[in-house]
Amino acid sequence: MIKIPVAETIRFAYNFAFGQIGAIIGLVWLPLIIIAILQFLPYALGTAYSAASGNSAEAAGATLINLAFSTTALVLYSMNFVSVTRQALGLRQGAASVHFSLAWPEWRMFVGIVICGLILTAALGLYLMLGSLLFSQSGNPVMEIGAGVYAIAGFCALVWFTLRLIFVLAPLIVAEERVDIVRAFLLMHGNVWRVLAISLAVTVPLFIVQCVAVGFIAGPSFFAPLPADTAAALAERFRDLDNHMPALIGLALLLTPFNLGLTLGASSFAFRTLVPPGTAGRNSG
Repeated sequence: MIKIPVAETIRFAYNFAFGQIGAIIGLVWLPLIIIAILQFLPYALGTAYSAASGNSAEAAGATLINLAFSTTALVLYSMNFVSVTRQALGLRQGAASVHFSLAWPEWRMFVGIVICGLILTAALGLYLMLGSLLFSQSGNPVMEIGAGVYAIAGFCALVWFTLRLIFVLAPLIVAEERVDIVRAFLLMHGNVWRVLAISLAVTVPLFIVQCVAVGFIAGPSFFAPLPADTAAALAERFRDLDNHMPALIGLALLLTPFNLGLTLGASSFAFRTLVPPGTAGRNSG
């Protein structure tokens, strides 16, 4: 069983993200700008909240429009995943000024993302459905303890399943030119704890930076303690963020190249550790 080296993977991810940030920006800036426009259009067209309106015809139309925007954005993200992953794997080298491609690699990546999204949605739905069936009774101390154990165990299981499913999927699709969800899952055998440490190391620092930036943009009240009506208050706070949408989109444009470089750099290094160049055919079974 090949073990992914945690420290080396983290080191490569940061060296790649910051050492080749110019090339990464050149590869992703055009799709990211189009994605930013697509994110802003629902608010400009008034469809952002129309899906929740009482008018069924208006809600259906808004839902279709928003779905079209989201799907197009996902295709563009797939494009960025392919280009940055190729750079991290060494399949592409050098600088880049602009990149836009919708060939088979991008569509394979899109299909892989959609399949994983459906699998994870089904897993989450099953988890919630079982929880509601098993712990529907309230006021029973034993059932409440059981519900707490179920919630913690279910969360850990979902994290374990998600990491095994998606961590090396992008480099596998790019390097082996196929969508093989099962192989991506099996490659991660015995490495989930290592991958969890790697994922936290490459995502938490940037997440902290993002939270600090959102605090400056939206004000410290956004992170103030929530009142008793948590759901309504949280929804209201996120609705207030719409007033700062241009600044938030700009923040995303600034941070996304680093996020892609860190996450895809880590997954690409891990994949090359598990499947060295020239061995993909022998290891694919």
